[in-house]
Amino acid sequence: MARKAKGRKKRLVVDIGSSAIRLCELVPAKSGYQLVKYYQKEYNSDPNLDEDTRKAMRVSALKELLQESKIRSKKTVFGVPGQSVFTRSRTLPPVPEYKVSQIVRYEIQQQIPFSLDQIAMDYQILDRTEAGGYEVMMAAIKVDVVDKHLDVLDEVKRTADIVDVCPFAAYNWLKHTGEFGEQADCIALIDIGAATTDIVIERDSQFRFTRPLNIGGNDITTAISTAFGLNFEDAERVKRQRGFAPVGDAQKDGKGGEVIGGVLQRMVAEIMRSFAYFRSLPGGGQVNRVILCGGGACMRNIIPYMQQQLGIEVRIAQPLAGLAIAPGAQTVNEHPEQASVLLGLALRCCEAAHLGINLIPPRVIESARRKEQAFYWILSLVTLALIMASIIPVSANENENVLRDNRLLENVIAKYDPELIQNYENSGNLGQSMLKEQLDIQVNRVQRLEHFSNDLDRARYSRLAWLDVLELISDARPPAGGIWLSKIESATVTEAGAPSVYTPPAPSYDDDYDDDYDDDYDDDYDDYEDDDAYAPPPVPGGFTSVTFQGTGGSGASSYGGGFGGFDDDYEDEDDYGYSGYGTAAGAPAIGVPYIINAPNGVRIQGLADSGTLIKEYIESLKQAKRTRSDNKILGVGKVYFSEAQVQKVPANTIYNAPTDGAAQQQQGYGRQRGYRNPNARNRFLFSMDIVFTVESKQTAPATVAAAGNPGGGPS
Repeated sequence: MARKAKGRKKRLVVDIGSSAIRLCELVPAKSGYQLVKYYQKEYNSDPNLDEDTRKAMRVSALKELLQESKIRSKKTVFGVPGQSVFTRSRTLPPVPEYKVSQIVRYEIQQQIPFSLDQIAMDYQILDRTEAGGYEVMMAAIKVDVVDKHLDVLDEVKRTADIVDVCPFAAYNWLKHTGEFGEQADCIALIDIGAATTDIVIERDSQFRFTRPLNIGGNDITTAISTAFGLNFEDAERVKRQRGFAPVGDAQKDGKGGEVIGGVLQRMVAEIMRSFAYFRSLPGGGQVNRVILCGGGACMRNIIPYMQQQLGIEVRIAQPLAGLAIAPGAQTVNEHPEQASVLLGLALRCCEAAHLGINLIPPRVIESARRKEQAFYWILSLVTLALIMASIIPVSANENENVLRDNRLLENVIAKYDPELIQNYENSGNLGQSMLKEQLDIQVNRVQRLEHFSNDLDRARYSRLAWLDVLELISDARPPAGGIWLSKIESATVTEAGAPSVYTPPAPSYDDDYDDDYDDDYDDDYDDYEDDDAYAPPPVPGGFTSVTFQGTGGSGASSYGGGFGGFDDDYEDEDDYGYSGYGTAAGAPAIGVPYIINAPNGVRIQGLADSGTLIKEYIESLKQAKRTRSDNKILGVGKVYFSEAQVQKVPANTIYNAPTDGAAQQQQGYGRQRGYRNPNARNRFLFSMDIVFTVESKQTAPATVAAAGNPGGGPS
């Protein structure tokens, strides 16, 4: 959860952008704040540069700025790009506030295809509903994205204290300066950066929506470079010196205006799509004013152009309004539009911001906690050493008392583990405790449970969703019609092509394991599941079956076909079958993998107007592809079909298609329903088995924002 600022904190505030690094120092003044330091260092932002070259340029620029600014603070406040952050706004039911964090963790885990140890997340309660619920904004980012910024800080011996989100920082500062006003308007902040453009929408003086666009100033530079045959650096120079948004006159715009206008048209189209999507959301509305900031807002004629294209009021942000500028920060006046993000980051050191998200990785928090504990431990040891140094000379005559206390301690230890004392008396060393064997048994059991949990995770992430499968099968039918499907069921198809309809095995259950499992599980989840005021949304299932086999027995757990959800009997033996965990002797050996048997396809049965249509349908199925919600590709591996199984049936069979593979005559049924000439021609009853494949896209690993479509906007 977002933490509130506790007074002013001395921090290094740095904005590590795609084309420049900026740092500043903000201090309280009599009438607000004063900017006492502001430094900026630009570098080549060519998208074709490799990551190592980018890192080297950023480290070099940051070292120069730190040397010039003489800022000594170790703890750092910086921001990450909006496109890398998954954000969602949710309305939660009335529950105790301490349960909000549990619900948020659950919601984020359902939305992001990564484990919780791979992401950094935070949330903020924006408002309370009339029913007593919560309006919550959730944010999460993959730790790998934050690590790229942390690597730069490590090179200059700095540590992270706050990891903000760049569009949120700009919104916080402009909200602080009163840029959004006090009226109940619907206002959009558009931050045009080098690599991306971020949209933040406020309605009724409350944050409502954010979305990143994968288009920015670098796209304009690349277009100029391609059109005029320039390298990236020269094209960037031409854009800054001579570039302008087109005015609509072909003679005045020339080729340069035409090139820039093409990129801006794409940007405007994405902005209008985002506005339209926001209008469709609960609590959304028509945007009636736009505020521009970022480096892209410096382009000549950008305000008239955007105002003409969007058809609403557009103006440049004034981030320096009401801010005192010291002599050492006058460079901020050259391009104040670029300072909104940096000033918003600096505001986090002085007061509680409107959006106080902190996406610092959990390992960084844990490392800081351990360092703090180590400091107190060292301080305690030093204190203890000083105490002992002062006591020992005075207490030298009390050795007999010390020996008596040692004997008393030995007697106490002997009550718990007599073998330790006996070993020490016989050999002078403690040896191995008889409790060690019991500990090994428990460690072995924990490792088995860990293998079990990992296999469940793998089964869950490799599951097939009925909705994707049904849409793929349906969309592959000929566009002109002629194919009707009467039955679809999950099936396990062997390599030899011998399919079988999947039937989950009867669950087996171990009473010894149930005692431990129920006690642990009930304590952790009863408070969350049995709360009638909040019912978590259903968990998407798949037609997945998991079978566990080991030396102690076997069991099965079926996650059903279709979609399932939580119920109060989640932990009962009827829902899950476990075996082989009763005793150490009956458990599977460490390292023996669980066998995951999952249906890998479906059997379909239907009718066709002709045999040719069946063949066309099979060829269409082999080529069918579908992108799932987790960014993986669902496709068809093999189709098993035999022409010998095709049967000719009367035309009226279509009105009551068989589902058991046998052609059933339904004479007169069509006439009863009002159809004419039901036996005009025959149709063909067919069945086939389809094996599916799930593949990853052949692209760079998607960020959290790309996979989750931050802000819920159109993809």
